[in-house]
Amino acid sequence: MVLLTVWVLILFIGVSSAIRHPLRSNGKLTRREVTFINGSDYPASEIKIPIDHYNSSDSRTYSNRYWINSKYYRSGGPVFYLDSGEQNAEPLVPYFLYEVAGPSAVMSLARRFNGLALIFEHRFYGQSLPFPINTTTGLAEEGYSAYQYLNTEQALQDPVYFANNFQPPGLESSWSSLSPKNTPWVWLGGSYPGVRGAHMRVRNPETFYATWASSAPTQAAVDMWTYYAQAERSMTRNCSADYTAVTRYVDATLSNGTQQEVSDVKYALYQAVLASPGNEQPAINRSEADALSNSDVGNYLLLPLSFYQYYGFEASVQPFCNIMETFNQSNVFTIDNGGTSKAIASESGIASTYNISLAWKSFLTGIAQIDYDSIPYSGDQDENNSWMWQYCSEYGFYQRGNPENPHTIESQFISLALFQSQCNETFPEGLPPSPNVAAPNKYGGWNINPSNIMFASGEYDPWRAYSPTSTEIGSPGRQAIADIPECGVAPPNDTVFGLVYRDMVHVSDMRALLNKSDPNHQNFSTVGFSSPIDAEPFYAGVGLFGMALEKWLPCFGNGSYGRMTFQFPDS
Repeated sequence: MVLLTVWVLILFIGVSSAIRHPLRSNGKLTRREVTFINGSDYPASEIKIPIDHYNSSDSRTYSNRYWINSKYYRSGGPVFYLDSGEQNAEPLVPYFLYEVAGPSAVMSLARRFNGLALIFEHRFYGQSLPFPINTTTGLAEEGYSAYQYLNTEQALQDPVYFANNFQPPGLESSWSSLSPKNTPWVWLGGSYPGVRGAHMRVRNPETFYATWASSAPTQAAVDMWTYYAQAERSMTRNCSADYTAVTRYVDATLSNGTQQEVSDVKYALYQAVLASPGNEQPAINRSEADALSNSDVGNYLLLPLSFYQYYGFEASVQPFCNIMETFNQSNVFTIDNGGTSKAIASESGIASTYNISLAWKSFLTGIAQIDYDSIPYSGDQDENNSWMWQYCSEYGFYQRGNPENPHTIESQFISLALFQSQCNETFPEGLPPSPNVAAPNKYGGWNINPSNIMFASGEYDPWRAYSPTSTEIGSPGRQAIADIPECGVAPPNDTVFGLVYRDMVHVSDMRALLNKSDPNHQNFSTVGFSSPIDAEPFYAGVGLFGMALEKWLPCFGNGSYGRMTFQFPDS
């Protein structure tokens, strides 16, 4: 990817102090793209699930959606369960169960092991709604009390209930053999679904026999200033130096500048945000720019990083850096790119080589040339609210700016207090004073170490900071190893069975994107769980996890499962 103007769906555009929480993959398909994913082509099945699993006197249920593909299933084969997590599951179905645009992990494993593949939708997302959603507010019509049923324990019990009551239409003769008592259920999930899969191996190993957890931040934490630190580490040094210098310059101006200096900074930044190639200085109302809050300004400074989580530095941030560091002359052939002209970009950055005023001007040029204001945002507000409730109540992950970090590229005005105030504004009732991270962390956090699980992360994944392979200060410093543990045996506590994919970012391995002519690979409701950069993580992950299953599956049911043979369907 070169032109960022084609990538949509997680970018905040507009005058607001709202902050983005990048673990979510938001978005609706455009009119053109809907023709490529027709939900009626992939009908869902439904199961009635208790709204409250822990109150026997509450008989209320709701309909939870799921989809299956039994193409490779042979009686007695494993069930490969893909958890869709905090989004509408429907857009994932053609890509994961029918392998549109490239192979998927869930179908590759079903093919290899004669298994049944399925996708399960999370409560409070898509159409799996315990309570109706008000289309105007995006909140449950039941009120704030509805969200007491959206927590770690209720959501984890849903798949357990589902697995033990699984009776898929069309497979009536196999209902008994599909029980987790009689066949292995294998969990696949990336990001938050990966966390859930890891929790399952601790909480319900009798239901889910094995897990592949990709990019799973198992350590819940309120303060996640490290999120943008990973992005900074992946940058070229001159771009990092200038980004840091610009951020500190803007923060200092907002904190200590004169009224005119503050107004000038806001005006210049807002004009750059609304600019486009060929119209670099659009006419704007200064009073409108002056109305920007400090956190609005901080959000706009992060625009070049809007797509970093899935696309990494080279495919998302580098085009901006090239414009900034070359004074918008990235097409000039210098000694750096095979020409004879003098190098434009200084290794130490513009601010160090020249001055901060020139670095600020170059930063603004990069914002204007990438044309961020042309990128539409269309998130499903009800799903945004559902995930907001989850991180405000239990998971935290407040991605604040840390002024004590000498390489900070995030404004200090994106603060913990800002996150908490927006949580309280959206949900004035029902939230704890601060996220109760102890609820998910009781399963182990950074130190989670069940048997029969593979963890995988991208080297520069922002969420690796809170995954079992974290290298951050304060983490246990566990090493990823590819030696497959024995079935039912956890690896040594200072290690993690799995992979760290070099140069990769978030959830690079759940499917391989081979057909890039499909417009939906640009859509974050479908691109999630795959790498639009490189298919190598997918093949490495599927290969190692498949080898692990060959070792683990024969142990299921005191070895009785070992009598089964696995072969390719037509061999």
